[in-house]
Amino acid sequence: METETIQAQPFDCMQYFYGAVQEPRIRCLIRVQGAISETALKRAASLSVGAVPLIGCIFDEKHHCWRKRGFTGEDIVHVAEDADESDDAAFRFLLANIDHTREPQVKITLLRGKTNDALCIVINHMVCDGAGFKEYLYLLGELYTRCEKGDDLVQPVPFGRRDLGQLLQNLSFAEKLRILFCKSHLSKPDPAMVMPAREDSSTPVIAAAFIEKEPFDEICRYARDNRVSINDILLTAYLRALRRVTGCKRITVPCPVDLRKYKKAEQRCGICNLTGNYICSAEISPEEAFDVTLRKVSSQMQAQKTDNACLKGPMLFDLMFHMLPIRAVRNLFYRISPVPVTSYTNLGILDDGKLRFGNRVVENAVISTAVKKSPYFQLSVSTFRGRCTLTSSFYGSGADREQIGGFLNRIVEEITGLTEV
Repeated sequence: METETIQAQPFDCMQYFYGAVQEPRIRCLIRVQGAISETALKRAASLSVGAVPLIGCIFDEKHHCWRKRGFTGEDIVHVAEDADESDDAAFRFLLANIDHTREPQVKITLLRGKTNDALCIVINHMVCDGAGFKEYLYLLGELYTRCEKGDDLVQPVPFGRRDLGQLLQNLSFAEKLRILFCKSHLSKPDPAMVMPAREDSSTPVIAAAFIEKEPFDEICRYARDNRVSINDILLTAYLRALRRVTGCKRITVPCPVDLRKYKKAEQRCGICNLTGNYICSAEISPEEAFDVTLRKVSSQMQAQKTDNACLKGPMLFDLMFHMLPIRAVRNLFYRISPVPVTSYTNLGILDDGKLRFGNRVVENAVISTAVKKSPYFQLSVSTFRGRCTLTSSFYGSGADREQIGGFLNRIVEEITGLTEV
């Protein structure tokens, strides 16, 4: 009997193509007070496959489709006893890879500490983007809570569609034509705008820096007072740090945008990739004040939020995917949409009201993105309970991690310096 298959969506294959320069994975470290039940966690992981079937599949690279394999929580959940409770130790588990051709598309490691437990959750980026990953984390926590109470007999309802068409159906034919023929916000980055070369090409590492709640609250007030977004401030600090490190006068980075903003209120999107890009490009002089750069960044981002140009790239790729052979799609993709060497992604706020595992307090949660190969580099930002975390995942040495960690700390210092008297 032929294995049951699920059709791959264009965005699934886009992330597969990205595998040439990075591991397309998204990662989350969740620290809780007390112990997590291994039995309830495995049962919750099994139930989550019913809501997100791709988790229980492997990816068939030859035919570009998903094949069901009947994976359960026993295959998804792994336990590390007597785990070191430091971030460095947890990051090693967080950097675990997934063989998408043989394993479940989610890998969960339960770290048993002496006093508190932690969860390292890794998902294949081909399954979903950051917004979709957060929805999966909320689902897993909800299912865990039910299982711990013994209320696990009802199977979760599968999520909605995974295709771009679910959003495009909300636009008129005329609107779609205007988007396809609109001018894209393209700006080629300076080839010299790369981070310093890294020493080690085989060891994955994560560098991290933090803005604690009190100073971050001050930054939020600064943003409101100056009528800019927190993301504008983070992005400005990143661009200015790149200016200092690379020496380039013009700094250009793509900024992912969640296309779910085009869904209707009653629509239920599936766990999937629905991401477009804004482009931020600014010429920055060496002595330029932060607020001057901030106004440049904020005005660009506001202008792009008010038009629909961010849909053009996804629409074109979607059309190519459905009209051309997959080999032609791959070749065209690398030509018209090369992977940016230097990028930025703000994964937003993890909702502590939704991220629940029974009655345990979730102390902290951090999301990080793909492990990049040199010279590719990405800054990832996530926030939980008012604590903002900056991370970068890449192949490099301990010295490389120290260097990138220093770069992230300089970004933090510039941001926190805004509110210092």
